[in-house]
Amino acid sequence: MKLKRLYSNRPDVFGSITFNNGLSAVLAEIRLPENRDLDTHNLGKTTLAELIDFCLLKGKSSSFFLFKHRSSFEKFAFYLEIELPSGGYLTIGRPVDPGSKIYFKRSESSIEDITAVEGPDWDHLGMPFDRAKLLLDGMLAIDALRPWGFRKAVGYLIRSQRDYLDVFQLGKFTGKHLDWKPFVAHLIGMESEPVIGLYQKKEELNQATSDLATLTREWSGEDVDPSVLDGLISVKRRDIDARTATLASFNFQEEDTRATTELIDRTEAQITALNEESYRLGRLVQRIDESLEEEQVLFRPRDAAELFRQAGVFLGDQIKREYEQLVAFNRAITEERREALQEQLTESQARLVEIRKELETLNLRRAQSLEFLRNSDSLEKYKSLSLELTNLQGELSVLEARRSAAARLADLRRHQRSLAEEFGHLETAVETQIEEISRNEESRFGRLRRYFTEIIYEVLGQNAIIAIRVNSQGGLDFTAEFVGTAGIATSGDRGTSYRKLLCIAFDLAFLRTYLDVPFPRFVYHDGALEQLEPRKREKLIGVFREYAALGLQPIISLLDSDLPLPIGSSHLTLMPEDVVVTLHDEGQEGRLFKMPTW
Repeated sequence: MKLKRLYSNRPDVFGSITFNNGLSAVLAEIRLPENRDLDTHNLGKTTLAELIDFCLLKGKSSSFFLFKHRSSFEKFAFYLEIELPSGGYLTIGRPVDPGSKIYFKRSESSIEDITAVEGPDWDHLGMPFDRAKLLLDGMLAIDALRPWGFRKAVGYLIRSQRDYLDVFQLGKFTGKHLDWKPFVAHLIGMESEPVIGLYQKKEELNQATSDLATLTREWSGEDVDPSVLDGLISVKRRDIDARTATLASFNFQEEDTRATTELIDRTEAQITALNEESYRLGRLVQRIDESLEEEQVLFRPRDAAELFRQAGVFLGDQIKREYEQLVAFNRAITEERREALQEQLTESQARLVEIRKELETLNLRRAQSLEFLRNSDSLEKYKSLSLELTNLQGELSVLEARRSAAARLADLRRHQRSLAEEFGHLETAVETQIEEISRNEESRFGRLRRYFTEIIYEVLGQNAIIAIRVNSQGGLDFTAEFVGTAGIATSGDRGTSYRKLLCIAFDLAFLRTYLDVPFPRFVYHDGALEQLEPRKREKLIGVFREYAALGLQPIISLLDSDLPLPIGSSHLTLMPEDVVVTLHDEGQEGRLFKMPTW
């Protein structure tokens, strides 16, 4: 698989770039003197690598420049033509808006500009992103990567500046070791299944260990033998049975006592109400008696006439008659009122008799209930036994919970031992495999190590080695180290430029080991010659040419100041035909996108 051409639907802003079958260079010329000391120039040599990644179905992200500056790029669609491992060509189309719809067109020969192709002539039009990734894997048919898809390897095929920090762990590999170390092991020639099993089992073992520690901590670090707890539970249950039997032998139950107490409370309330009614009726009877005694007519007309005659005053017959009529009227009214008061008096006295009888009954009932409650010896004993039973039941619950935890702890320990044993077997299998591929110079790993060492020695005149080992935690460590003068590997990578060279050497070396099978042949190294001495740059360019002659497609980006010699002046530097695009800082026409910076 090689890259053929990258272009867009807006050639006036983003022109077509055709890659060489061998070495391709993306050259950025700094023509303005004031820009030569700048660390970044924003011409687009790094952006080109990101666009290739985008067309190879990099996931959609709001931080990616096409989507971060959507208003500037929403009208763009990009097209990448690749040469398939099985022969023929495949054009991948991806519009920025929405960025998740993919277009595919296979062809026997290269299509220079597919924007003229009508929609129905595409093989697959506007495919959903996830389905498109699966279809791309199928069309590339890179069996050597299975069980992983093509996208897993792209990080080693397009090395950005942040991917030079570590030879094996790319910038995007920030998750669990399970997510990337088995893949790296597979890439350098190990069988992936035991390594995947090793890391999966390691996760299971770590989880079981964590669960065990958590449960132990929850029980304050106690480690009680389950059989001891079983004995304590048996004793506690026997005590509970004994207390329960004793309580069952009583002649009353707790509920009876509660009911009696409630009865007393109700009786007291009734007695109080009747006493209040009796007092009120007694006062009423007293007032009626007083009213009956006071209501007598004391005025007599005859006596009044005699009194007035003695005083020399004569009362006429008419006045006498009126006084007599008034007295008669008053007596009639008084008699009616006395009858009403007498009737009320009779009713009140009858009700008082009833109240006295009810009070006698209620007072007797209260006395009987209080007598029941005064039986203090039985009641206190009952209360004491009930409290003991409650405490015993609480203690039993605690013991049973501890027994359950102890059983869980025992299960976890057995599970942990089983996992540790399985992990040990897998660890041994992986160690055995490492030993086998490391001893065999013709294994994929043996050849990778040899090619890697040759590249480093060719460029630097020093030796470096790649190694794999199982660390003390049972995981894999991949190392790329220089060999010191005493022939001993050193852990230092000797600075940024040398670390970058280790990454480049690894990428070229592992791709070379796959020349015998369908596999990606291209590799993009951003800023490949930066910070190296001129002589080492010449050597590295020579390595790129050598690997291009073997069938790989190295693509490098560089500043003109990174060239060891002017272009075309020597076979030790780049030739004009190596340069597939030239960028410069003299206005927007020199940028990858001929538009204002964003």
